This record gives sequence, structure tokens and C-alpha cells, in this order.
Amino acid sequence: MSAKLRLEWGDSILSLPREGLLAALPGAGGFDLKVLICAAAEDRLRSDPEELKSELCKRLDCTKSALEKSLTFWAKAGVITLDGTAAEAPADAEAKASPESGAGTKKHLQSGALPQYSESECADIIASSEELPNIIDMCQQLLGKIFTSADVEAIVALYDHLNLTPDYIGCLVKYCADNGKRSLRYIEKTALSLFDEGICTSEALDAYLKRKERLADDLSQIRRLTGSDGRELTTKEKKTFSRWLEEWRFGVDMIKRAWEITVDKIKEPNIDYINRVLENWHKSGLATIADVDASLEAYKKKKTEAAGGMQTVAGQPSGFQTDEIMEAILKRSYGG
Repeated sequence: MSAKLRLEWGDSILSLPREGLLAALPGAGGFDLKVLICAAAEDRLRSDPEELKSELCKRLDCTKSALEKSLTFWAKAGVITLDGTAAEAPADAEAKASPESGAGTKKHLQSGALPQYSESECADIIASSEELPNIIDMCQQLLGKIFTSADVEAIVALYDHLNLTPDYIGCLVKYCADNGKRSLRYIEKTALSLFDEGICTSEALDAYLKRKERLADDLSQIRRLTGSDGRELTTKEKKTFSRWLEEWRFGVDMIKRAWEITVDKIKEPNIDYINRVLENWHKSGLATIADVDASLEAYKKKKTEAAGGMQTVAGQPSGFQTDEIMEAILKRSYGG
């Protein structure tokens, strides 16, 4: 029976503008949504913008600059009003967009992109930070190149808009570089994806990357088992292996056991049959080798308790044992 979604209202209700919010949603990032929800929940502070900003910065552990960018995004979308004008930009925006700057005003966060910074804005943010110049130098060394103004802007956005720490940025850039991904655009998109998944701290990133490394090692072992190493995986193989490791969360020991059963039965490492074995284990709740062994022992005990180990039809021995029937089915299915 399918479950129905029910909102637990409790003692209060949070109200948001429906049309404007839904229209702006595709361009909103995870941080933007947090800002809007927290701002909408603080009735007592909305009459005092500065107090509201101070409270939200503490609650979201973000910089005032990052908060104001997000509020401007919602104002431009018509969801909130800043100082009486729905789409009013920050007071210093026009000054920072002077012809000498070489860039226009900051843009709100587009879907899959960070906000744009002018060269003068980048210079101001770098000058006001003790950490940021060192981060930029470190990233240049990790990527093995001298940054363009666009590259510097990307690092500034990670630091200023997403409020990522130097350790986080350095770790992410190193991971991407080690995997042959040296484009700042690629690093930006990766950072945004991780941020929207809630991976916002150095500790969370470290745990995520360690898991990725384990998955890569497990995949390498699976490829050797199935004879698919040394070549590009097919789309079907990628989906199947990902299902085993990430959806069903099987370890390599379980996959190896399924491989051994397959080879014993049909004399070849057939991926479809391995998948069938693992799917049965997943549906049966067998998650470890001990679970599989216990299930096998229970099956053997039940088989031994049957009369002479023979299958029956209408209470009479059929003359075929279970293993013989399975062998016949497997041979028909796989051409054995």
C-alpha cells in the first residue's frame, strides 16, 4: 500500500509565496533555500533588516556577503522585498560595475553556476581576507598553472559565496586534479553538487572522498573478477556494478561469493547470473557472508529432513533432486 504524504503542521505554519518561489526554484541553490526558509520563519526580525542578517549569519554560519547575495537573488525573483523594492540591487553594485572594472554587476546564482564577480569585487574580497591569497596560490600549485582572472573569480566564489574553508577547497581541488580534472569550471560544478548534497565541511568532504576511493577499489576488483578489466565498460555493466555497490551496498566479499556460485553452476562468470544471485540475496535481506552461510545451512537442513532428500509429486518421490532440476534449468537458460 502506497503511503500518503502528510505535513505535520504542529503549532505554527510557515507561509511562502507560491508562484514566485516555484518560478525561481530551478535557479536556486541549496544555500539560497536555507536563507529563504530561515528568513520567512523569523517574523520578529523582519522589521529590522540588520538584526535579521546578523541572526541568519549566525544560524547558517555564513558570511554577510554570501547572505546578501542570496537575499538579492530572492528579491530579483520577486519572492521578497529589500528596502521597499523587489528587485533592488545592493547600494554599491553600480559603483563596482564601473567601466574600469571590466565586468558588470554581480548576477544571482544561475542553475548549475556560481554568481559572477567583477575584477574589482574579487580584488576587494582578496584584500580583506588573510586566507584567500594563500588559497589561490595553493590551488595554482595543485593545478600546475597560473590563474586567469576567471580562475581567480571561481576560487573567490567558492570561498565567499559557498563559505568553504581553505582545507575544503584545497582538498577538493587536489582530488579533481589527481583524477585529471583541472578545469575550474569542472571544480565549480563539483563543489555546487557536493554543497547541495549537504557536504559542506572538510570532515564531510573527507568522508565522501574516502568512500569514493573505496568504491573505485571495489570496482577494480569486480572488473578483474568478471573479466571486464582492460576495456571500457558498457552502459549496462556500469549500471549493474553501480547497483551492486551503491544501491544494494554489497561488499566485494559478497560479490565474489556470488561469482563463485555462478562459475560453479554455469562454468563462466556470467554477469546476468551474478546479478540474479545478488538480487535474491538483497530481497532476502542477506547482507554478509555469515547471512549467506546461515541461509545455506538452513536450506541444507530442510533438504535433509525431506524424505530421502527427494522431491515429491502428490506425496510420491519424483526421481529428481533439487540440484539436478536447477542444473537442467541453468543449462537451458545459458546454453550449457
